[in-house]
Amino acid sequence: MSSLVAWVGVTEKKRLRVVEIDAERHADLAEALEVSTVPSLVLLRGREILGRLEGRATGNDITRLIGPHIATRA
Repeated sequence: MSSLVAWVGVTEKKRLRVVEIDAERHADLAEALEVSTVPSLVLLRGREILGRLEGRATGNDITRLIGPHIATRA
C-alpha cells in the first residue's frame, strides 16, 4: 500500500497531504487513530476521521475512500 499512497500523495498534492507514520515509533499516535493493523490508511480532515483502510489495499480501494472527500474540496 505504501507505493500506492505515495502515488496518491503526488497526484493529488494540491488537494490533500499524505503523511507516513511509523506505528511502532509513534505508538501514541497509532493508538489515538485506533490503528490496530499495519498497513493502515486513515483519512483525516482536521482531527476528524473520515475513513480508513486496514491491511492490503488496491488503488481502487484508495480511490473509493478519498474520492468523495476530495471531490467536494476541489
